[in-house]
Amino acid sequence: MDRTDTAPRFLLTNAQRACMGLTPVDPSWEWVRLKSVCKDPDFENWACFDGDTIRKYVYYSPSHYEECTYEEQTAENRTLLLPRTARGKPKKLTNITLSNRKSLGMRLRWSQRIAAVELRHEDTARTYYSSGLEDYAIRTLDDLAAWLDRWAAETTPEDLTALDRFLTAKRRRVQVREGDFFRFSIGRRAYGYGRVLLDYYRMKKEGRPCWDILMCRPLVVKTYRFITDDPAVPVEVLRELPALPSYYMSDDGIFLGEYPVVGNLPLEIGELDFPIMYGGSISGLDRGRDRTLLQCGTLYRVLEDVAPLPGWVSCFRHNGVTLAPICINRPTLEACIAAGSNGPYWERTKDWALKDLRSPYCREQLAAVCEQMGLSMAELPVKLD
Repeated sequence: MDRTDTAPRFLLTNAQRACMGLTPVDPSWEWVRLKSVCKDPDFENWACFDGDTIRKYVYYSPSHYEECTYEEQTAENRTLLLPRTARGKPKKLTNITLSNRKSLGMRLRWSQRIAAVELRHEDTARTYYSSGLEDYAIRTLDDLAAWLDRWAAETTPEDLTALDRFLTAKRRRVQVREGDFFRFSIGRRAYGYGRVLLDYYRMKKEGRPCWDILMCRPLVVKTYRFITDDPAVPVEVLRELPALPSYYMSDDGIFLGEYPVVGNLPLEIGELDFPIMYGGSISGLDRGRDRTLLQCGTLYRVLEDVAPLPGWVSCFRHNGVTLAPICINRPTLEACIAAGSNGPYWERTKDWALKDLRSPYCREQLAAVCEQMGLSMAELPVKLD
């Protein structure tokens, strides 16, 4: 896959592109290296021209590879990027001006930093595949080349049919409801399922008391300890399955249809489990005074003029919001399924679990927090296992 200075040093084949929904490169198109603001010679930015029209863009370095599709017009010997509307003005063609334009169709991105590859459809803002959940580390370009070869070799006619359905799907807007069951992909051909327990954004919008430190539009969701090749498991079956500890997830994946909603049932008390947020206020309005807060689902407590317990000022806020439908990788999920418990989850995420008051490693701290806030553990809508 190495190339001369007339094309990127690393480049996919059209056969590989076909297996991933990427637009093929016509032999008549010409690769041109773009002027870049980065002075590192290992970082390359390439545009692929069909006449004066840019069809492809590749960003390459030994630690990064990205390929996407464009249909952008240029002028003056391909030095100017023309506007898309009559109101716009031409701009000098650089990697920055081109990457600021929205690309089309599928985008492939590999990053050494996260050791993973992702295939994402730009038109629908949906991810087709991410190797991150599989814990399949792709740390070098050689690893990426091996992954590409394996992906192409393992592609079946059924995979191509499913890929075509994905590429032709329309962009969606889904109204999220508490009690929704949703499906997500684990790898290429397997699925997991989750459930929406609380729409935190709606709770805040309705004026219900809450500790308002969560960014974006967060949902409280749980993921079931379950992996299957069945994309249509009945919700009556799903609700009986054990689940991992709940967490905060942005509503983007469900709202845009990336994680399809497969049904809805009213939530029952025994199905609830919420993260416990505890700590001191971080509001600028409270600067100079003590204020301790606890949020667990709709349960909200505030202690005025009381400091958080010593040493626990920030580590139990537990206010991170993820974009992913699962907060662990597939091997850990499989270990929890095999063990019939969340023990592997708490053990393999121990550094993070030590900041979660639901963790078995934090029973003493949870008891102290409950005592300070005037609560019993039984009053908390959580599952302690």
